[in-house]
Amino acid sequence: MHSFSGFLPLAILLPLGAMLLHGAAPARVGASKSRNLNQAKAALVFQWAYGAFLVWIALMAMSVPEGLVLRGKSFAFGFTGLSIEPTLYLDGRNAPFLLLLGICLPLIFTWLRDRDGRYGPSYYVSANLLSLSLAGVFISDSLLLFYLFWETALLGAYFWIGMHGKANIHSGSVYSALIRFFLFTLVGSMPMLVSIIALCATAGRDPGVNGISAIVASMPAAQRWWVFAGFLLAFAVKLPLLGFHGWLRDTYNVSAPACRAVLSALMSKMGAYGLILVLAPAFPHEISRLAPHLQTLCVMGAIYGALLCLAQDRLIDILVYSSLSHLSLVALGVFAAAGDVTSTGLTGAIFQVFNHGLIMAALFAFDARISTTGDSPLLSATGGLRSGQRRLAAVLLTAIFASASLPGLSNFAGEILVLFAAFRSSPWITFLASVGALIGAAALVRAFHRIFLGPRKGHDGMGFSQAADISVPETGLAVGLIALWLVLGLYPMIFIHPVEKTILSIGAAAGLAGLP
Repeated sequence: MHSFSGFLPLAILLPLGAMLLHGAAPARVGASKSRNLNQAKAALVFQWAYGAFLVWIALMAMSVPEGLVLRGKSFAFGFTGLSIEPTLYLDGRNAPFLLLLGICLPLIFTWLRDRDGRYGPSYYVSANLLSLSLAGVFISDSLLLFYLFWETALLGAYFWIGMHGKANIHSGSVYSALIRFFLFTLVGSMPMLVSIIALCATAGRDPGVNGISAIVASMPAAQRWWVFAGFLLAFAVKLPLLGFHGWLRDTYNVSAPACRAVLSALMSKMGAYGLILVLAPAFPHEISRLAPHLQTLCVMGAIYGALLCLAQDRLIDILVYSSLSHLSLVALGVFAAAGDVTSTGLTGAIFQVFNHGLIMAALFAFDARISTTGDSPLLSATGGLRSGQRRLAAVLLTAIFASASLPGLSNFAGEILVLFAAFRSSPWITFLASVGALIGAAALVRAFHRIFLGPRKGHDGMGFSQAADISVPETGLAVGLIALWLVLGLYPMIFIHPVEKTILSIGAAAGLAGLP
């Protein structure tokens, strides 16, 4: 065990401690606004400290070929005799997910901090519950721990949206959107629980995420397919893939701005994590058999999401469907690998997960900063906003260019890897995926032009009021993020090399070193 492995539980315990502190904050009559402002400041300081820790531990794990592993004491689960060994791990495959979490949380809570004292302790308790759950999902090797954090993330999002969401005429009530979100994700996760139980019953113990492959190999073919389907359904809903995205638009619309940014930048990565770290290495035969159908579904999602972007009148809706389109390309990278854990597509998918999270965090944050209320502008009713928000317009346009995979920015390098892997499978798949990416990019640039550079228009009649420009320090944070995009775009191997090194070392240990 590496000496730094003992720090892994802090990724879960630190947000838990913050939850307890926020929840135990004394309520003083007549001073709610000042109390809320103090909580907001304390929460911001914590997010920066927590983010710095996550970045440090993730980079440490990526620099160590064998990664970090922390095993707890094994125990039997009641009368079942099921042996459970709680285990946390972090290596070059899942460290990018934790690194993304560490970068995005401070940025989101800085750009979207509570300046008016509107949010009480429940806001930060819910946010930290979601944060610790995401960290738990990304570093848990034990399948039961993985599932526990998977469901706890749903609870964190449920309370954050339910207690601090806001209804509007574009999405209907918070209740209806929340119930749809809850049922979609719960229906997706219950079959995964059945699959986990089947794996544990077959092995007589909790095999862990990294031990699924060995157990699956001993299963009958029919049972293996059902286990595969249970995992695939859960990950397809959470990502989401086309056909499983019915909860997406309304949930994002009613969520508080910071919650919306976390959902897109981070929570959707739970589905990507499952595809990359669970399905790809454990079910290569099943993915290979279904690869043509799954790749077609991904391409349809990329084109469908991009076309919906053209049909939207609100910037937030364009961002929602743009995210659907880009996440379909992430899944395409996984399914283009067709079960080869050393494929370029898998590396590209991990890189795109990281890129997509950073870009969406910026896009959703600055969309909410355009108006004083956090509402998204209408393309048909707003225009010429650049004159009052020059810095915001500049960083938002750069984020749009990054989303559009402009050469020299990180998304371009990741998209090339995914499309390269897809081309080896089918040139037509690559062509259609490229068309979807092009349409989505055109929709985003068109939206920016109409909102910021188009002719000046009156208010939209629904309370839209332009906010002040972002501050110089906030612009500095955005410039730092843009610099990261440039570094990863011009020299992507600084990120790709440790990922590939870990994948190859694990492949060699499993006897796969001869694979291309």
